[in-house]
Amino acid sequence: MQSSSSSQSNLLPHFRSSLEKFASAPSTFLVLHTLSPPSEPQHPPSLKTLHVLDSSFNPPTRAHLRIALSALRSTTYPKPHRLLLLLATQNADKAPKPAAFEQRLAMMTLFAQDLLDEYSASSSTKTSADEEDRDALAVDIGVTKKPYYNDKAVAIEESRQYADKGSDEQPQQVHLLGFDSLIRLLDRKYYPPDHMLAPLNPFFDRHRVRVTTRSQEGTNWGSSDDQDRYLEVLATGGAEHVGGKREWAERIEMVEGEGEDVSSTKVREYAGRKKWDEVEKLVGKRTREWIEEEGLYMVEEGKG
Repeated sequence: MQSSSSSQSNLLPHFRSSLEKFASAPSTFLVLHTLSPPSEPQHPPSLKTLHVLDSSFNPPTRAHLRIALSALRSTTYPKPHRLLLLLATQNADKAPKPAAFEQRLAMMTLFAQDLLDEYSASSSTKTSADEEDRDALAVDIGVTKKPYYNDKAVAIEESRQYADKGSDEQPQQVHLLGFDSLIRLLDRKYYPPDHMLAPLNPFFDRHRVRVTTRSQEGTNWGSSDDQDRYLEVLATGGAEHVGGKREWAERIEMVEGEGEDVSSTKVREYAGRKKWDEVEKLVGKRTREWIEEEGLYMVEEGKG
């Protein structure tokens, strides 16, 4: 989809209609929209890695952009690869406010356009057609009814959306998390009725997690060393009493975050005060224009 005003005007009706159909359908995961590279290969090779960026996107920020681009540019994961921006319509912790789901999906689409622009600019030196095909990137905008990471991974697989047409093999999912999301992933309160971590066994058997640490002063998570020690505790059996396994640590990659820590809450506060220059620093031009034109987060005005 191009970033023209006409195509943008169709985003809300498209996503509103798609969400209504999804709500009444039996499926628990669905891709609602795809942004493809400018020149998609005629016979794309089998997908090896599916990067999953799962967030409330309320709104998507430059922090999300850095997390995604860092993973996509990494040589750790095999290519061809693809990015899924995933929004849960049932969230374990957050109610759907203040921006409606269709608004968030529209902003995710604009965010994906920004991401593809930056990714394409850094991938413009490929030396062969095969290398170019392997590095080509498409971004999917998807929704799920599942609130927990392990169930989301199963829903994605069961949809067969990414299964190889010939072999029916599935790509490895790499879930892109902030350190706060890793804490939630390994918090046994999310796994009733036993409140043990055993439901994560299939998740870690099949998939990987890439965690971006949050090292800025004033965060609740401590220094980078403190966050690394959290993984060391897992690796040395510190979670075995609640069903965690030492080998899970081998499936978790910790990378240090770059740039200023960006909070969606801060974006909403700036938007409420109509500080558009500050908003653009945190979300980018396309998303800032959308927030302003749609009058999003005005409920925040006057707070704080």
